Amino acid sequence: MNPGDVVVLPDPTYSLYADLIAMAGGRAVHVPLADDLHWDVDALARALPGARLFVFCNPSNPTGIVHSRAELEALGAALDGTDTLVLTDEAYADLVFTPEPFVSALQIESLADRTIYCQTFSKSYAMTGWRLGYLWGPPAAIEAAGRVHASFAGAPNTFVQQAGLVALTECAADVARMRETYRRRQRLMYAELAAVPGLSVQRPEGAFYLFPRYAAPIGSIDLVAHLRSHGVAVRPGAEFGAHGEGHLRLSCAASDEHIVTGVRRLATALAAL
Repeated sequence: MNPGDVVVLPDPTYSLYADLIAMAGGRAVHVPLADDLHWDVDALARALPGARLFVFCNPSNPTGIVHSRAELEALGAALDGTDTLVLTDEAYADLVFTPEPFVSALQIESLADRTIYCQTFSKSYAMTGWRLGYLWGPPAAIEAAGRVHASFAGAPNTFVQQAGLVALTECAADVARMRETYRRRQRLMYAELAAVPGLSVQRPEGAFYLFPRYAAPIGSIDLVAHLRSHGVAVRPGAEFGAHGEGHLRLSCAASDEHIVTGVRRLATALAAL
């Protein structure tokens, strides 16, 4: 993008996107999600004309929602005849728990030529902090990204490159085991949260997050501070956009025991309000 260009974001979404848009001088336009935390396709179609870029993650951080083929095809239809680019962050693509198989934006004919695909080894291979990932997309965009990357980050060191090769060639069974563990943990956390008075929660579809809505008359940042005083740490929904207010983001990247204990501490803290 150039300074002043419009970039459309779902709201809530991963908070770093808006930060990077601001650093580059762009203008973020936030489009609230529907009540089920999927895209409000009509609102999205109204916001996209004139946009330089649409950025989203699928499966979603923070909501744990998986955007369907129908949603992606609707996005393609809304962009027909425009030069708007799409950046799809599919970091959690191996952690999908819906009955339907995961569909990448690259599998949608109307999106493939305009899509910049962003992937990382952090989630599928538990290599968070090793800073290994890759992009695919229109050659001009990838060339520009390479110039920026060379200035800011340089190449990953040798052992990280070797680990990435092992991940790609030898770790499919490990990823499958991890997926089933996260599936079980998400179901456990969902069941525990569904029993907490004052919370409503969408059934999880992917990644390792849940994004419950709470009824307490308190901002999410203040609520997170209150919860920490009761021994449980979560993220405020407002961190992920104005329309994330009234929600909390919980991660089930923890043991069964910690999930149960954490949700019960959360319930106790909410009751104390």
